[in-house]
Amino acid sequence: MRFVLLGLFLLYSWDLAIAQQTLSLKQAIQLAQQNSINAQLNNNNYEIANQTYRLQRAQLFPQINLNANLPGYNNSITSVTQPDGTIKFTTVEQAFSTMGVSLSQKIAATGGTFTASSNINRFDRLSGARTTNYNTQPFVLGLNQPLFRFNETAFNLKTARITKLIGSKVFIKQQEELALEVSNQFHALLQSQQQLILLQANKINTDSLLQAASLKLKLGKIGEEEYLQIQLEQLNTNTKLQQVKSNYDLLKIKFCNLLAIPASELKLVESKPNNSAVNSITESTLTQLIASFKNNSPEYEQQKLAQLQNEAVLQRAKLSRIPSLNLIAGYGSNQSAPILNDAYQNLLTQQNATIGVAVPLFSSGANTASFKIADYQLKNQLLQIQQLEQRITNDIMSQLQAYNLALQQINNAQFTDSIAKRRYEISSNKYQVGKITYTDLLLAQNQQLQTKQIYLNAIATYWQAYYELRVTTLYDIEKGKSLL
Repeated sequence: MRFVLLGLFLLYSWDLAIAQQTLSLKQAIQLAQQNSINAQLNNNNYEIANQTYRLQRAQLFPQINLNANLPGYNNSITSVTQPDGTIKFTTVEQAFSTMGVSLSQKIAATGGTFTASSNINRFDRLSGARTTNYNTQPFVLGLNQPLFRFNETAFNLKTARITKLIGSKVFIKQQEELALEVSNQFHALLQSQQQLILLQANKINTDSLLQAASLKLKLGKIGEEEYLQIQLEQLNTNTKLQQVKSNYDLLKIKFCNLLAIPASELKLVESKPNNSAVNSITESTLTQLIASFKNNSPEYEQQKLAQLQNEAVLQRAKLSRIPSLNLIAGYGSNQSAPILNDAYQNLLTQQNATIGVAVPLFSSGANTASFKIADYQLKNQLLQIQQLEQRITNDIMSQLQAYNLALQQINNAQFTDSIAKRRYEISSNKYQVGKITYTDLLLAQNQQLQTKQIYLNAIATYWQAYYELRVTTLYDIEKGKSLL
């Protein structure tokens, strides 16, 4: 009978495997990281970071603009002062138009701005003796250079690069967080799946045993108490099977939604640690993982960006306490004539230069207070970085211990599972020949179910510790390399 039951179970398992889609943990993570809604959000955020960097960087490249004013018309009475000081009101009718091309370029090295432009203006007098006059500026070069002031252009370029780097690191971390979530749901569904398979096998065995017990009861080979015990176990198994099936269906829907795949039948496959991960990680790896966190973590990069911004605030506060200069210089050509071509002949040189000076004389202590605030903010930022390093060091140490403990638990749980499986086979054989009671067989059966769940819990715990380390450090501890 035992071989008949085993054959039925294998046949059932084979039919179930054909109807199901086999999926490993690695395959599930790949599906989620490529197709899921979470992955699409991660990709969109990554592209937003890239385009934001392009937008910030574009402001540092030459900006070319075409400026034009369509013909304007003016007809009004205007006061005109006469040579003797009296005022005469006269009607003025005129039209005017302008057009020009301008180029501006920020200078990152100095923080100044270089400009170049070319303009043409036309003025038409429509009242009285009609006249037309053109004014041209074929080229005008200009420079606006602040002196003894914070270089905002260089600072913006530097922060834009760091922001882009943070965006790429955030994307990788979000993908690893998604992998952790997939792993947790994968193993929750795997445990429910395995529990469902074992309960289905137990149901087949219990149904078969109940039929055999019914015949033995009629023949007087067993007592009514043992028959009732088997019947009670059959009812309990059916109840558990319904509960587990309902829970399995719910977990499967959630899991398929996470992976953005149809909620079809699935067969999840156990994913054991790779051969390279059979050994525990020593504490000497802690230094390497902390260094990886500093190099890879977006959180640490954001703290460094905040430090850079606080240093800029302090530098601005320092420079605001001293005199500042602003150099404005220009060089170009211009001409005017009633004929357009003549307005480009015999060009006249135009030049201008000025230096503006701003000297802080008295601010009622505002500049000093601003400087001290910036100084304390920078000190606090440095202390926050130290706090972050301490917290991450503690977290990585805890995660390393959890990882090593999970490896040991997998080995122990796998050995315990094999023992419980062998014990159930022996107990089943003994029960068939009447050497043990049904209570003993039931105990071995429940122990087999428990040890299998413990083994699957150990695997789930390992992968949780593994992906938590990857999320924290963005470092692959199995391959020994950075994820960036």
